[in-house]
Amino acid sequence: MQKGCIQLYYGDGKGKTTAAVGQIVRCVGHGFKVLVYQFLKEPNSGEVGILKNLPGVEYIENDGPIPFMFNLTPEQQEFYKEKFQKTFDIVREKFFTGEYDLVVLDEVIDAYNLGTIPPEQLLDMMDNKPENTELVITGHQYGMDLGELFKRADYVTKFVKEKHPFDNGMPCRKGIEE
Repeated sequence: MQKGCIQLYYGDGKGKTTAAVGQIVRCVGHGFKVLVYQFLKEPNSGEVGILKNLPGVEYIENDGPIPFMFNLTPEQQEFYKEKFQKTFDIVREKFFTGEYDLVVLDEVIDAYNLGTIPPEQLLDMMDNKPENTELVITGHQYGMDLGELFKRADYVTKFVKEKHPFDNGMPCRKGIEE
């Protein structure tokens, strides 16, 4: 791959993960090597089975179930922070080898904003990214300041929700939102 850039997909609109998966498929179609980790997501999301079976994709899986962090007690939050940190350490170690053409950290912005991972670790990855690695990070904003992430990103795409069935009580649908 040529010089890698940093792509940031954020916002409250649908499509961030879908865009990242599209980028994965495009890279695999050119024979590139891809590393994928989906923060705060259970391993039963519809795209997981396909991603794990794509040639050239290494998918690092969470141990489910993954609760909403903001619904947990402080003690429960600490338990999950430690759990995610162990996996994130593995992801970071693999990232810094430089052997991947594309690394996708899906929902890492949420982990960054919620303090599930130390923010400086994500910033370090962005600052010291291997030259030929493309990095895609996704997530919601939750009203947080993403200025440090914006400064480091080469592409910034905001997904804006103007209307969503969830607002009218429709739960996530298999194959569409999950």
